[in-house]
Amino acid sequence: MMRKDRTPEGRVLPPRGEDWPLVRDRLQALRDLDVSPGLGRLNIYCHQGSEQLATVRDEAARVFAHSNAFLAKYLDGSDQVESEVRRMVLEVLHGGPDAQAFITTGGTESIFCAIHAAREWSRVERPTPGVPEVILPYSGHAAFDKACHYLGMRIVRVPVRPDYRADVDAMAAAITPNTIAIVGSAPCWPYGTIDPIPDIAQLALEHNLWMHIDACVGGFINPWLERLGYELPGFDFRVPGVRSMSADLHKHGYAAKPCSTVAFSSIDLERYHFVPVDNWPDGEYKTTGFVGSRPMSSVATAWAVMQVLGEAGYVDLTRRCMETKAALVKGIESIADFRCLENDSTMVYFRSERLDMMTVIGGMADRGYFPFGVFNPVMLQLVAEPVSPEVIDSYLDDLRQVAAGVADGTITSTSIARYS
Repeated sequence: MMRKDRTPEGRVLPPRGEDWPLVRDRLQALRDLDVSPGLGRLNIYCHQGSEQLATVRDEAARVFAHSNAFLAKYLDGSDQVESEVRRMVLEVLHGGPDAQAFITTGGTESIFCAIHAAREWSRVERPTPGVPEVILPYSGHAAFDKACHYLGMRIVRVPVRPDYRADVDAMAAAITPNTIAIVGSAPCWPYGTIDPIPDIAQLALEHNLWMHIDACVGGFINPWLERLGYELPGFDFRVPGVRSMSADLHKHGYAAKPCSTVAFSSIDLERYHFVPVDNWPDGEYKTTGFVGSRPMSSVATAWAVMQVLGEAGYVDLTRRCMETKAALVKGIESIADFRCLENDSTMVYFRSERLDMMTVIGGMADRGYFPFGVFNPVMLQLVAEPVSPEVIDSYLDDLRQVAAGVADGTITSTSIARYS
């Protein structure tokens, strides 16, 4: 399922305006062309939570639809909403009394801000003779490469272990006088595995390095998995040596996009995050992240969802996600020779040694499922949401039919496993 090039030809802006009901109908028709991202598709970008939460998000967003979070510090209501979200985030991430959190427009911005802070910190605490370097596992998110590119830094990727977790010995061997930071994921996106965070953080302490945890996926589900009794390695600010974290509210925090957070373990480290500017006609310009204007509506959805769910609600949704995952894994592994990858998240990854996975992905894409997956090794990727047994059965029936079609050659269309 490849996206067609729909770049318009000729003029697009109408010479005269049209009535809103006509425009609305056309807009809805365009929306109907999209594959539904709803709960029935097990889409990696879904994170709906429930129909109730969808209503909460819609109504909360409308309340602040015309508000700019850039101005929140001047608006009592907006400031209180954002401040309470930041405080709740730090409670979930087990930040200490000195920890600080800021809301961003997504995981990419959160990661950028953390790496920028690491670079600024290194100029004071760990100057390098050459280009500053950041070490992360092969499984680390591509946003780190993007951040290092924009910030004039060098990314150093090291191999992962056979269990797809970071190889701490390989990370240690990669440290040079130019190294300023090391990264662990909790969990990583490609495999859903949590890296050995305590060991990586200890390595950072021994070499005076900035240690960042990328918890964009797990920041708002790991704590609830822990409460449910799942054994996880250290994953938050309780681990000594962790200086910063990224965690997405618009994933398992169930806020509307775009809404993520970057957090620092202390006020002393927070000061490396800001870029105050005052050498222009309008005086001081200081933002809480890279961007200036950003939607207050998505912050409001985070606040509303957190108030509606509370800790007990998040625990219950997480339990149901893991029940969905268990049912999917059992069903998938009963089909052909599919095998699922063991991991620490709500995500499901599966592959086949006998069937061509690109054709399996193509067959599922033809049935309306997003062709999201992993290249190395080639796997299909799902997010286990708290869906009904009927949704699970429907997916498994489609997968069973596609597997049979690939096996007997009646399904031949292929699709590339993709992330974006």
